[in-house]
Amino acid sequence: MQQGNLPHAREMFSRALINARIGHLGPEAEGQVLAKLGRVYGNMCQPDDAEKAFSESISQYSKAYGENSTRLFPLKLELAQHAYDVGRYEKAVTYFDQAFPFGAEMFEQADPAGYSAVMKDYADALSKTGKAEQAKAVLAKASTSESKVGSAKVSKNSAEYVRYPTQCK
Repeated sequence: MQQGNLPHAREMFSRALINARIGHLGPEAEGQVLAKLGRVYGNMCQPDDAEKAFSESISQYSKAYGENSTRLFPLKLELAQHAYDVGRYEKAVTYFDQAFPFGAEMFEQADPAGYSAVMKDYADALSKTGKAEQAKAVLAKASTSESKVGSAKVSKNSAEYVRYPTQCK
């Protein structure tokens, strides 16, 4: 996947998923592979397959750690960000709404710049789905978080985030 050979990565992660299942490695192992498979599908412009893989990953992590575990937050956020990046704004709003109760505070404290960037995407999705008042409130949160770090500092994590291909829209 890191070398950009997405068809090969898809094949390898599909095999890893089969091995995790027949080897009874448990829900966490399956969830990890499904998340990586979701990223591959997302980058191959297969958004339905990506969404399915991310959703299954979240389900597996829920089995491993519980429905309200903060360990699900990064996966839920990835699913929301994927939906946003490929132009599925209604779904993005739904997924952001599902993610934030279980890790937004932790995310903001650990990475205020990354949090601000995600909140701007969330606000944009809200705006594009006709929820202007909610979008304003979310933008205010993004600005507050952004002011904590100043414009000169860029989050390591947010700088490394590579959006899903826009040609997928």
